[in-house]
Amino acid sequence: MGECVDTHDACDLQKDKRILLISYPRTASNLLLKMMSLERQPRVISNRRGGYYFWDAFMKGRATTSAWRPVEQWTDEDIEEMQSAFQQSCDNLESESQVSKLHGKIFFAKEHAQWLADPSEVSNYLFDYDGYAASPFTIRIPDSYETLRSFHPNNFTVLPDDYLETWTVTFLIRHPALAFPSFYRAMMELEKGGFARSDEFHHLMELNATLRWTRLLYDWCSERKEASRLANGSRPRYPLLLDAHDITHDHRLVMKYCELLGMDPTRVQTQWDSIDPQSSDEPEVIESIRGPEAIMLSTLRQSRQSIKDKTPHLVDISLERKKWNREFGEEVGEKMTYWVKKAMPDYDYLRSRRLRCEDV
Repeated sequence: MGECVDTHDACDLQKDKRILLISYPRTASNLLLKMMSLERQPRVISNRRGGYYFWDAFMKGRATTSAWRPVEQWTDEDIEEMQSAFQQSCDNLESESQVSKLHGKIFFAKEHAQWLADPSEVSNYLFDYDGYAASPFTIRIPDSYETLRSFHPNNFTVLPDDYLETWTVTFLIRHPALAFPSFYRAMMELEKGGFARSDEFHHLMELNATLRWTRLLYDWCSERKEASRLANGSRPRYPLLLDAHDITHDHRLVMKYCELLGMDPTRVQTQWDSIDPQSSDEPEVIESIRGPEAIMLSTLRQSRQSIKDKTPHLVDISLERKKWNREFGEEVGEKMTYWVKKAMPDYDYLRSRRLRCEDV
């Protein structure tokens, strides 16, 4: 592929060998990981999901319903359970990344931005808190990092600035008019399967039908010293950001992304065998046959390649609104249009900073 970036930048980007991909629901992050062939990357270690270390913490908030109540209404038991769940998620993430370091490997994880969020930040956002409800708990970071307990206003996560800065953070976005209705459809399927409650729909959509979280974290990365270098000439812009449309229509971008992160671009695949969970003998597939993961991954598992029709070149929101009215009803169609239009300034801002094939 030729040289992608100058030696100084390449070394800086790869030196920690801990990569965190930030996405939000229905951005085709599972497709990206499928194309990257993480399990076939000789220098990479990840878990079977390619990340999602904070899944259990997010689910704990839903299970206790504390995620859908203002902070001041949380009980001591709620706080203790949430503290324990987030601490365990952080400990697992750190432990596995250290194993990777011992083996001289690149550690790769992905996470939805909202799942990394401090629950108090989520509460403040969902309930339009006039003041600011501070976090009721603190995540412990290993002493070896000598981390200060400081949080920039854009850092809404449970991870302090100094610790988060030890990760190479990259991003994946997708057009709101494609991602948000896809998430709503998934929620409907999850409800049918008993994995979501109808009374959660509003909160889940308000939390996830926005690019606010992604933009805040992107701006935080851009402002930090190690991630503030902008493109000069043909060099790419950091932090690296991909758009789902681009990776679906041109696999060379995925190859470029892998190379910039120190992975083997020749491992990138554009076709694969579909998976039938009912006849599979793979333990991880069998485990998730009846779980929510089966619903969220159904399209990818049934495919043999990226489905370009799901990421059209042009998206007309007014035309999509008519489809939403027919599919979801006019009330949801109107609300979907509101969410999409509200998110478009953030999407356009982020998309203008994406990695493109012509950048390198």
